[in-house]
Amino acid sequence: MERKEFLNLVGISVGAIILQNCISGCSKAADPAPALVPPVTPPTTGGGTTTVSGLTGNNSLAKGAIDFSVDITKTDFETLKTNGQAVVSGDVIIARTKAGDFLVVEKACTHQGTTVDFIADNSTFKCSNHGSIFDASGSVIKDPATKALKKYSATFDSAKNILKVI
Repeated sequence: MERKEFLNLVGISVGAIILQNCISGCSKAADPAPALVPPVTPPTTGGGTTTVSGLTGNNSLAKGAIDFSVDITKTDFETLKTNGQAVVSGDVIIARTKAGDFLVVEKACTHQGTTVDFIADNSTFKCSNHGSIFDASGSVIKDPATKALKKYSATFDSAKNILKVI
């Protein structure tokens, strides 16, 4: 093997190693935020007749204004019985803070549409794609997103375990 051929092979190998490290460095596994609560995604009521256990009303922006109720004792939403958990339903993410309050915001990051994750430790929402962070009211606290997430009003009837979102 000649010197030029050897150096070409070494260069390609080093390039492959660098590329692999760059790609793995962008993965969600590299995120050091241990308090990240990945949302549980129950089936949605898209175009078909799929039934979501515990959902009544509209959770899809394509069908008009968001206006629905969920029964947190039902299978698809029982995760919300535990403080610090979140569920994606239709076009929103429903989060229950560690203090027990409910937060409901649109699920799609306003930067490029990636579904945001709920971070229970500080009641924020984080986009795993480019790192945008939104506070509990949906306002941007870390870019690249520049537009707030839409926040929805949520009221909880603890006697009936029903969360109403509008």
